[in-house]
Amino acid sequence: MAHELATMVDGRTAMAFIGDRSQIWHGLGQELTPDSPLDVWATEAGFDWTIQESPVTFNTPDAQGIHFPGKQVLYRSDTKAPLSVVSMDYKIVQPAEVLEFFADLVGVGGMTLSTAGVLFDGKRFWAMADTGKAGAIRGNDQIKGNLLLTTSCDGTLATNAMFTAVRTVCNNTLRLALESENYGRVRVTHARTFDPANIKDQLGLIDHSWEKFMHNVTKMEATKIDMAKARSFVYDLVAKPNVAVEDQPYTTAAKVTDILARFQSGMGNQGKTAWDLLNGITEYVDHSTGKTRMLDRKLWNTWFGADATMKDKAYEGIMELV
Repeated sequence: MAHELATMVDGRTAMAFIGDRSQIWHGLGQELTPDSPLDVWATEAGFDWTIQESPVTFNTPDAQGIHFPGKQVLYRSDTKAPLSVVSMDYKIVQPAEVLEFFADLVGVGGMTLSTAGVLFDGKRFWAMADTGKAGAIRGNDQIKGNLLLTTSCDGTLATNAMFTAVRTVCNNTLRLALESENYGRVRVTHARTFDPANIKDQLGLIDHSWEKFMHNVTKMEATKIDMAKARSFVYDLVAKPNVAVEDQPYTTAAKVTDILARFQSGMGNQGKTAWDLLNGITEYVDHSTGKTRMLDRKLWNTWFGADATMKDKAYEGIMELV
């Protein structure tokens, strides 16, 4: 069993996972030893270092070591690589704290820590646990519930905890908490101290988010969608707003064609449904969009960038259809 860190094409990303290798996020990662102490998982996931702080100084032609008041540089304890320059009030979340967040949820809470990763040279890191919640549509279209915790130390992202759904047949992801209520997602800025107990209280029970999500999925599956309606929906989703059809970028038609092909090849045998349409979109977003060769950026975008926004918009729009 291999325990070395995974190295991405740009040499910047480490990731570890537990379970079926076919479910590795975007083809990344190395197998994680099941039922191990957190310090073992920290080593395997690339979390075995700390974020250190140092005052910011700079040199000029006339002077050396001038202090920059109110600013500090954050750097890795192992490589000494700089991570960011932040204010003195910036509240750091250490990589190990991300794993420790799940300590009392794993086993006692019925969850299983499944995946952990370090992205962008250590500037962002995350861990995901299998909540034990699962459902199926048409008997063999499996959906699993996960709890994802992400944070950064470069000022780009607050600490986020959220429930997600994963369609296991193609490893598509979708955030569960899309409604205005607070269940299922919590955001804590780095102006506040990381408080795991408070975050867990705010998250609420996954039962609420999961049951509501599966109720919506059932409604989607019961709603038939013909090709004309699907094409119109997808076009509105990907086209530039307030731009005539003839003036749309050439990529718009390609996106529509790609998504509709995925919609048509969905698992439904008795006519395509709104659920097939949603999965055609999420599969396209998670596995096809973007020109970047940086896989860490691609993965991040599926959770928090424009890709995630597109999936949220698709989910909300399809719920209006059903």
